[in-house]
Amino acid sequence: MKKIAFIINPKSGTQNKTHIVKVIQNYFLSPDFTVDIYRTTHAGDGYCRTKEYVQDGYDIVVAVGGDGTVNEVASGLMGSDTALGILPCGSGNGLALHLKIPLQLAAALKKIKEGNSKLIDAGIINERPFFCTAGVGYDAYIANRFAEAGKRGPIAYVSEIVLQYFDYKPQKYKLIFDDGTVIERKAFLITFANASQWGNNAAIAPRASVEDGLMDIVVMADFPIYVAPQISFCLFTRQLDKTHYVEVYKCQNVIVEREEGDAAHYDGEPVTMSSHLDVKILPKILKVVV
Repeated sequence: MKKIAFIINPKSGTQNKTHIVKVIQNYFLSPDFTVDIYRTTHAGDGYCRTKEYVQDGYDIVVAVGGDGTVNEVASGLMGSDTALGILPCGSGNGLALHLKIPLQLAAALKKIKEGNSKLIDAGIINERPFFCTAGVGYDAYIANRFAEAGKRGPIAYVSEIVLQYFDYKPQKYKLIFDDGTVIERKAFLITFANASQWGNNAAIAPRASVEDGLMDIVVMADFPIYVAPQISFCLFTRQLDKTHYVEVYKCQNVIVEREEGDAAHYDGEPVTMSSHLDVKILPKILKVVV
């Protein structure tokens, strides 16, 4: 008998999730499965509950929500034999899209029922795990603004991106790579990419892989506003690494020094971090249903 748990974040994304419980229960009526369903009530709840499911010997713990929910559940599964499943219900669904997990509920449940899994890498930024991307600069600034606004969905997110462009001031960064290379840049943003995208098929690091033991570090220079449509086009056509405003480096570890402590994000979750950032990849540490 296979034991599967579903951790639902009622607040993620924009859609109502009340119908999902019944769909899950109907889909796993077979005596071959034991199913438990849990709704989170506060930040960190999903992580704690996941740890309990691992101790209880569950085969799969499914994150029902967006990248923040996936982050909580996956953080509790790192290094264990319990696999992560994803029912994508968030605003961006970056890791699900990278792994080609269907956004349709029935199709995603079918993949979970089949239970085919593989091991993928995870990232760590100042001791906080991430599985899709982490970053500093403009995207982190927007993630913090987006959280403060209390709005959800891609329209609200795009609105913040456009409105805040003129107020944002790029920072100076020093990057020290694990091979000894050192670069200094005044950057609009820096993304540490385990997977290829932020979400919504916006491919910030189109060549990134969750299985190569490396991260793609995307350093984007400041650009004039009239170039924004071109940048956006490249972002959604997986060509961003071909623009002369972007540099991409691959490594397993990097130290980043910036002028002062400021906004950062891990899988879109906003946080304030110090001027010193230690970022690394942990190879093949998470089992995930694909």
